[in-house]
Amino acid sequence: MTGPIPSAALLPGMVPDEMLPELWRQSLAVYYDTRPLAYAAPARPPAIRQYHLGQALFIDTQFGAQHFRRDAAWLARNSDTDHVTVQLFVSGRNRVVNNGHSFVQAPGNITMVNLGREVMAESTDADTLTLILPRELLQNDLPQLLDRSGALFEDNSASAQVFANHMLSLRQTLGRAAAAEADSIAQGTLSLLDALTRHRDIGAAATQSATLATICRHIDRNLKDPALDAESLCGEFRCSRATLYRLFQPLGGVREHIQRRRLMACFRAITAPAQAHRRIFDIALDYGFSSPSHFSSLFRAHFGMTPREARERGGNRPALPAPTEGGTADAAVQAMWRWARDLAGA
Repeated sequence: MTGPIPSAALLPGMVPDEMLPELWRQSLAVYYDTRPLAYAAPARPPAIRQYHLGQALFIDTQFGAQHFRRDAAWLARNSDTDHVTVQLFVSGRNRVVNNGHSFVQAPGNITMVNLGREVMAESTDADTLTLILPRELLQNDLPQLLDRSGALFEDNSASAQVFANHMLSLRQTLGRAAAAEADSIAQGTLSLLDALTRHRDIGAAATQSATLATICRHIDRNLKDPALDAESLCGEFRCSRATLYRLFQPLGGVREHIQRRRLMACFRAITAPAQAHRRIFDIALDYGFSSPSHFSSLFRAHFGMTPREARERGGNRPALPAPTEGGTADAAVQAMWRWARDLAGA
């Protein structure tokens, strides 16, 4: 592969400054619903540059104070971008609730955010560097991190400083790196992350994460099976109820996880054009919901809308900007969306 590492950017000067905030928001719409804080003073125009490393994405961005939201409905509409992010705040702070954990992203720490779970966050003006890793890559190469969220290291520890320096070096060098080097850079970054996280006694945690991932895949393949429950999982994986419940405690429990995944599958089927001819409750029956009123109540509590409203909105998945010629801002947004959605299959 010749030429530089593929990149896409939205920078001041490409379009009028007043257009940049909305384009920046669109560039991240597969990950989050972003909204500027109403009480924040106007900030400098946002900027974002993204590099495609083959197995991962690297995002270098600056922005004004924001709300970031990835709720259940957003997850359902963008289930193909349920990646994991490793992030360094070069400046600024971000208060995050993710995967049942509350934490603060700030200079001096390296944090992970799990996009397979709901995210609510509120940031100050910030300068950040983000590594986007597909879930399948973590399952194979970094199972000890698969279900982590929050700080990876002690703040300002040697490990945190080493990885922060690596992220800063990527900012400085990726713009002049060759495309042929992308895979080596990605592998080197993953190897460094693996080495720095494995120095702690987390062998048992790695095994548990791999086991949990295997059980979750089994659940997703068998959502229509009426016998899918804790007892069947214990029999399938030859474990005790206590072990199973302990594994699923970070996800809110076994029964709750199965119900969420079935609701997510219902959302996707209800909003899919190919399923538009089917009655909503027939779809619900496929996934074991036997009461229309109970299903509607659960659906609304989870997604903030009724099943019928979800169908009428067609999932309300954000639309890509219309294609344009050349290296324009709209074309950059399209590239960022395409890379994010294709990353799992890279």
